[in-house]
Amino acid sequence: MPSGTPTDQRPGQTVGLFRGARLRNVRAGELIIGAQQFVTVTVADLDGQDVTEPRTVGNDESKRWRGGRGSSAQVDQRVNACYAYILEGGTRRQVVDRLVQRFNISQRTGHDDYAKAQELLKAEQVATRSDLLNHIQALRLATVKRALAKGQLQTVAMLLKDMGAVIGEAAPEQQAAAAPTLNITVEDKRQA
Repeated sequence: MPSGTPTDQRPGQTVGLFRGARLRNVRAGELIIGAQQFVTVTVADLDGQDVTEPRTVGNDESKRWRGGRGSSAQVDQRVNACYAYILEGGTRRQVVDRLVQRFNISQRTGHDDYAKAQELLKAEQVATRSDLLNHIQALRLATVKRALAKGQLQTVAMLLKDMGAVIGEAAPEQQAAAAPTLNITVEDKRQA
């Protein structure tokens, strides 16, 4: 095929566009742009030729994964950072602004991450409530021992009162149940 003659570009007739001259003895129209050479050949031109397919993301597994973190891992990282910012304090707007500056994301994404962090916080608080009560009681006991050693009796009395309230020692329902009951019945003797 002489140079400059158009090839048949109908689907099924064109093999493809190959970079470089990897084909041996191929008669095709050649186009040179800059330092790269592109060759367009038809099926009829490739009879008996050795053709190598170019390596792309679509046909080469090694080009698909570059060893970086995936998008879900990046979202988790942002949500965890947002969770930490919430625990440090500040308004929603302040926390979102810190996320936007740190991760170079949009305000909308920052608000979405904030909502996910709030859900994590709610779920964690519900799941750990009973554990937190036990931790608080243990801290109160340790503080009572230290306060007794230093002679701080008012602190000891306050902590013991708080511990009693947790176990329901001074609950109004228990005080009402502990009060004696007095039953008075009056019989009508006139009708007998």
